[in-house]
Amino acid sequence: MHIPDGFLSLAISAVTYVISILIVGFSLRKIRGGLDERMIPLTALLTALLTALFFAAQMMNYPIVGGTTAHLLGGAALSLILGPWTGCICMTVILVLQCFLFGDGGITALGANLLTMAIVGVFLPYIIYNATMRVSGSLVLSCALGAFIGDVAAAITAGVLLGLSAPIFQYGLEIAVPAMALNHSVIGAGEAVVTAVLIPLLIKAKPELLSLSPWLGGQGHLEKVNAK
Repeated sequence: MHIPDGFLSLAISAVTYVISILIVGFSLRKIRGGLDERMIPLTALLTALLTALFFAAQMMNYPIVGGTTAHLLGGAALSLILGPWTGCICMTVILVLQCFLFGDGGITALGANLLTMAIVGVFLPYIIYNATMRVSGSLVLSCALGAFIGDVAAAITAGVLLGLSAPIFQYGLEIAVPAMALNHSVIGAGEAVVTAVLIPLLIKAKPELLSLSPWLGGQGHLEKVNAK
């Protein structure tokens, strides 16, 4: 899903940079203002582990339309375990390092890549997760649905940005959006399985640590899993 340099119009690059900087900056403020001392061990340990895990996962990608790529995102797992604000910052770190150290994603397209993967791919899974939990009460279903929809929505967003950049990008909306959505529907199914397995395993393995999280422990989800 990483968009390289030269694929987006100047207007799209500029707008996505502004949006991403504002949301990432707001996320930093939320973390600084809302993180208490009990959350420091959770944040430090899981942030390092999950950031490294999904950094590696995103490096395994395959090409699709026009030179863009498809790969696992990890945004759902980051947001559901660490919360959307911290998850956004983790994904931002991943994308910035990939851009400047490995050339995976262009510098001019970094704002767009942050918008698709660090914002849409992080915040939407959390919204879907909470809505599904309220309706179904199923942790596995909520995690899977959030991951799948978040992945596909991030890909569709990337397709829209690319299609709106035609003729700089060689394909319009009618090709870019379906191509991104179709390929990431397959990726999204895999990510749904990974997320639905990973989070319950972490909850069962380290309930004393995850109980400090306002996103899992604070909503009683640990008790639901442990009671089964």
